[in-house]
This record gives sequence, structure tokens and C-alpha cells, in this order.
Amino acid sequence: MNPPLRRSAFGHLWAAQTASQFGANVTVVALPLVGAVTLRADALELGLLSAAGTLPHLLVSPFAGVWVDRHSRRRLLIGADLVRAALLLAVPVAAVCQLLSLPLLAVLALLIGAQGAVSDVGYSACLPTLVAPEELARANARFELTASGATIVGSSVGGVAVQILTGPWALLCNAAAYVVSALFTRRLPETGRARRPEAPGQENGAAREPDGARTALREEMRIGAAFVLRSRPLRAVTLATTVFNLFLFVSEPPLLVFLTHDLTLPASWIGTVYAASGAGACAGALVAGGVARRLGTTRTLFATLALAGAAGLAVPAAVLAPAPAVPALVAGSHFVTSALVIVFNVTQRTLRTTLTPEELYGRVNASIRTVVLGVAPLGGLAGGWLGHRAGAPTALL
Repeated sequence: MNPPLRRSAFGHLWAAQTASQFGANVTVVALPLVGAVTLRADALELGLLSAAGTLPHLLVSPFAGVWVDRHSRRRLLIGADLVRAALLLAVPVAAVCQLLSLPLLAVLALLIGAQGAVSDVGYSACLPTLVAPEELARANARFELTASGATIVGSSVGGVAVQILTGPWALLCNAAAYVVSALFTRRLPETGRARRPEAPGQENGAAREPDGARTALREEMRIGAAFVLRSRPLRAVTLATTVFNLFLFVSEPPLLVFLTHDLTLPASWIGTVYAASGAGACAGALVAGGVARRLGTTRTLFATLALAGAAGLAVPAAVLAPAPAVPALVAGSHFVTSALVIVFNVTQRTLRTTLTPEELYGRVNASIRTVVLGVAPLGGLAGGWLGHRAGAPTALL
């Protein structure tokens, strides 16, 4: 069992991550709804907005991995939270000044996404330093459980807040959540470069760095990517996740247009649809550890993605039969798929943490995230273009 200091530190990290996830999930619903409802954006414009918000995963994540390994993780996380809070406050200010537009929203989404990329890599790198190796699966499951709860509450709050307060003012909830996250993060012990010097070499097959020398930024990023490429399990998991994510992001812009324009659902209902994914994720987090122990890592990874893909067929079913569209989306796609994906995520995160030396946590996580989330802009643009050219229902089919 961990000593009291480490248990307390994990509690602070857990609380900070919960608040941050809440803010992020309000943003996921509220920011596109500002575009779809307040600014009446079409599928192509929503695709561009989605691409702007996810592009930092491709552009920023590799650098974030080096920063997280080389600098104080606590300070990086606090900075990312406070910058996101300030950026979100710019949306209602722009609305009051009658300056709110889709280009401005896209720029803000890009900058918020950049801070989110730093935050995600930082949390992933901090966690293994605060829990014992044998507790990693349980800790990852707890993170996923609270992230799922944040999805339920954040998505619901985001939809209701957009409907009651109007979109721009709904983003005040996000800003407050990021401030709370920063306050909890301040209580964490220092990890990363501020806590200890970099090890002179890497273990488990990683390339060795010269003693006492500060490796160039490009070389440091290459070390993390090379470690992933040399590991067959990490390569396989990264490729599978990338393919799954690509088509998930393709579906998002036409799905939002389908819900808002074709079905003319109110914002609160749309928030409920997205909250269903959080409920499914909660279910997945509760059973993830037991499923992996019973089936084994390889079978769990394969079965969860295969079944999640099958459950995703509920979306075209809803398009073909619009009357039961909302129940089908909630029960079939969002709930079941999210539950399976969370089991997959808990299993693969535990796997990659056990295969990675501590001094490479940030760079390996960043290398994987760059690939698996780097397809998000391409998927968002493709989905927006398909929805614009063929219509949202056809694009979803």
C-alpha cells in the first residue's frame, strides 16, 4: 500500500482531473452548440470548428511530452487550466461586444485544444509516479470512472446551460471548473524535472542519451516515438485506436447537424444524448479491471473494439428510422460503445504504463496521443465535407 503522502497526492490529482474533465465535457457540448445554434453553422463549418479544436493533438502533443518529462508537471498542469479558463471567458465577452464569429470561435477552440493536449499528457505522466505498479489498473479505472461521471454531468449541464443561458454564457461553467482544477493541482508534489534529474540512460530497449547532455528537442521526441515503434504491443494498440478514432471523428459534425437541424432537438436533449456516453463509460470503468483479469489483455483489447464497432451501427439505424432516433443513439451507440471503449482504454493504458520506463512516460504518451488523436482534424474535416455535400443523414450512413 502507498504511504499516506502518496495516497493524499493521488487524491488531489484525482480531484483536479475530475474538475478538469467536467470543464472539458461542458466545452465539448457547449462550444459546438454556440456554433450550431447561436451562429447557425452548417456541417462544413462545424467540421472546421471540430478540426480546429483537435488539431493541437497533432501539433502540440509531441512537444508536450518533452515538456512534461523535462519540467515541473504541476506547473504545466496549473498553467494549462488557468489559460483555458481565460480563453473561455473570451467567448461571452466577445458576444457582449458583438464580435463573436466562427473564425474567432475556431481560434479559441485551437488555443483551448493546445492547453488540453498539455494537460492530458501531464495527467498521464503524473499518475504512475503517485501509485504503486500493482495499483495502476485500479487507479486508471478510477480516473475513467470520474471522467465518465464528468461526461454525464458536464454534457447535461452544457446542454441545459446553452438552452437557458445561451451558448456564450454557458461557458462560464467551464472556466470555473478549470480554476477549481488548478487549485487542487497546486497541492501535488513536484514531479518531472523539478523533482529529480533525468536518468542518464533509458531502460527496456529505449535509446540511450548522452551523460550530462541536454538532448535536442527533436531528438527527445524521436526517442519517445522510437520506443513505441519498437514495441509490438504498443504499435498494435496505437494502430487500432487510430483507425477507430478516425471514423468516430468523421461522424461527429454530421451527427450534430442531424440532431440540431434534421431532428430539431433542443439543446438540453442533445446534452442528454451526449451524457449517455458518460453513463456507458461509468459502467465500463466499473467492470474494466475484472474483464481484463478474466479475459486477459489481448482478448479484452480485441473484443471491446470489435463489439464497439458493431454497437455503432445504431447510428445509421437511427437515420433510417428517425422516430426512434434518440433512444437508438442513446442506448445503442453512445451508451454501449462508450462502455466498451472505456474497458479498452483502461486495459491499454495499464499495458503501456507497465511497458514504459518512468523517464519516458511523457514522451511515450505524447507520441501515442499524437497519432491516435492526430487523425481528429482529418476526420472532422472529412465529416464536415461529407455532411455539406451529401447532407447529414447520408454522411452518417
